Amino acid sequence: MIIGDGNSFRDMLMNSPGTCPNCNASLTFGEAAQLAKSQGIQDNVVMCLKCRRVFEVNLVPGRMTLTSDVTAKYPQIKAKKPGGLFGKLFGK
Repeated sequence: MIIGDGNSFRDMLMNSPGTCPNCNASLTFGEAAQLAKSQGIQDNVVMCLKCRRVFEVNLVPGRMTLTSDVTAKYPQIKAKKPGGLFGKLFGK
């Protein structure tokens, strides 16, 4: 049982941390969900801020687990290519 007001519980969910299974970036549910929404995605998914892949999510208070990579469902999303400067310059 969680005792407190609704705002505390909401904040706990929004600040739940997780790790991107693609690039290992640290994310919070709130910022990753907001990024997906800003790209016009209305489904209950999150987007990695680093590699821009889209994932279904399992959310419990204090923890977020990114499950299935569903980037292919959203053709408007262009995932970032891996690699540093060399990858950006030569597309590898």
